[in-house]
Amino acid sequence: MFIAGYRLLNLRNNLGNNSTDLHIVEVMLENINEIDKLSIETMAELCDVSKSKISKFVKQIGFEDYKEFRDFARNEKRRSGYLGYENKTMMWRYIAKEGWDPYLEILKKDLECFTDQMDRGALRRLAKAMYEHREVAALGSVYSQNVAVDFMYRMAEEGKYIRTYTYDTVQEEYLRNMNENTLVIIFSNSGQYLYGDGMRLNGHFKTYLKKMKGELALITSNEEAAKDPMVRYPILYSFSSNVQSHMLIERLIMEMLILEYKKIVKESKI
Repeated sequence: MFIAGYRLLNLRNNLGNNSTDLHIVEVMLENINEIDKLSIETMAELCDVSKSKISKFVKQIGFEDYKEFRDFARNEKRRSGYLGYENKTMMWRYIAKEGWDPYLEILKKDLECFTDQMDRGALRRLAKAMYEHREVAALGSVYSQNVAVDFMYRMAEEGKYIRTYTYDTVQEEYLRNMNENTLVIIFSNSGQYLYGDGMRLNGHFKTYLKKMKGELALITSNEEAAKDPMVRYPILYSFSSNVQSHMLIERLIMEMLILEYKKIVKESKI
């Protein structure tokens, strides 16, 4: 489950308990692994609504029509993990297979790797840019977007109000229309956020990012993406193995950024 499923989940969390759209969401999520096989007629019958209602619904969540919605579901079903990152193992999959103790040993090595290789100067440069820019946004996809939301709340505690958006379609609209005084911080372990269309990791490219007017920071483990010319402030981290613990590492970087930001604010008052 990827973009189709996550868009459904996001909408589900923002609907009233008795709405028709909620019913459609629930039915689609129940059949998420079969959507690629279901015609619009069958889906309408399952949801007990008209075909036109299904058409309007999929447009509401950012698809051109039901065919595109079904095609995305089919493409995502064939994929595993990030595009180009199929050889990486997510932490929970490793834990389920090998157990906690082996994973904790890997995490210990990851933290040592993180400590040895993290560029504190790069963190400070990004924190300084956060201080200097009036408009700052933090964005990501799925798990990394959760970090972006936490980052927004943590920065609010420091009196700095940054933006974030859960919906990938709203993120795209923001990126397309931001001005030259904007700093956007992207949390993306794979770095694929720069190249995929929102969460559509199936060959689309975010060509509009190359035309954006603001400045871009990228927090990633992808060295090639970190070196992309469009990235003004790269924050690069790495792992000790193919097991990816980025949900933990990203939060460490978030807290380090906030600490550097607080130092800069304090220095500016001296």
